[in-house]
Amino acid sequence: MLAEVRTFNDPQQHAGSIQGWRQVYDQLGRGCLTSELRQLSSDRFQIFQEVLDKRVVQRGYAPKGRLCAAMSLGCAPVVQGQQVGTHSVVLLRDGEEFVLHAPEGMHFFALNVDAVRFAKLAAFELSDDQLKRLKTTSQLSVDDALLLRIRQRIQPLFRHLLEQTDAINSTAEKMLEEELLGAFLDLFSHATDEVRCRRGNFAVSAYLVKRCQELIDASGDTPLSILDLCEHLRVSRRTLQNSFQAVTGMRPVEYLRNLRLNAVRRRLITTSACTHNISEIAMAMGFFHLSHFASHYRQLFGESPSETLRAMR
Repeated sequence: MLAEVRTFNDPQQHAGSIQGWRQVYDQLGRGCLTSELRQLSSDRFQIFQEVLDKRVVQRGYAPKGRLCAAMSLGCAPVVQGQQVGTHSVVLLRDGEEFVLHAPEGMHFFALNVDAVRFAKLAAFELSDDQLKRLKTTSQLSVDDALLLRIRQRIQPLFRHLLEQTDAINSTAEKMLEEELLGAFLDLFSHATDEVRCRRGNFAVSAYLVKRCQELIDASGDTPLSILDLCEHLRVSRRTLQNSFQAVTGMRPVEYLRNLRLNAVRRRLITTSACTHNISEIAMAMGFFHLSHFASHYRQLFGESPSETLRAMR
């Protein structure tokens, strides 16, 4: 079982260190990022806790064959177009795609278990309505006291195994897996309400932001303008502006520029200066005014492009 506590100054290094998750983290908040990741990961379950001090958008795919649950311990994020409260538990299933807008200071606690094993246990314990919830809902609304009890059952053992890795053995793994499975059963059997996807303005805004992200990803190295996106989505600039402000807290031009700056940073980190110089990478991502590019880069990441550590030849 992997047991580790790590700190990072790069969002993608943080994202790539969470076992089993295929994901990209794009930094949106300005300044040098500091984050912490604590994780225990085995063949049949995983627990991780992450803290990020800058606004970040996380997107990707959950682990295959797993049922995943996550709860916010701090500032509330937006997940799958829904605002997550302190009493909410977010659910992802079996490689499901996700988008998470994490505010500055986000503190997330996440668990996952083997989906097949849990389904067998759930069939004996949950009602038909609860089993339906297991298969369909994206969020559970759970009493705060229950969430506290679950954390009090899991977190002490989680902390102990991270601090005393020599205590990790098959017995400890089995004990922790059973605690997690029990916690999932409690969540589904005691959920007071199913949080349904909002069909109002916020859900529409979240959908438009998600579609913009998909269009940008599909465009490759061809930057899309705000007007390009408006044309693709058949919406006005005002609608796009209001949607981004509601979901991401920033104007679309700033959000899209930050995504391109993150793409430049990933390219810098994974290539050597001998094969690709900074200006080539910047211009490939649509930054043709290099002094403006360098200024925006420093504002976002707290360092100049030339200070970003490049890959060895």
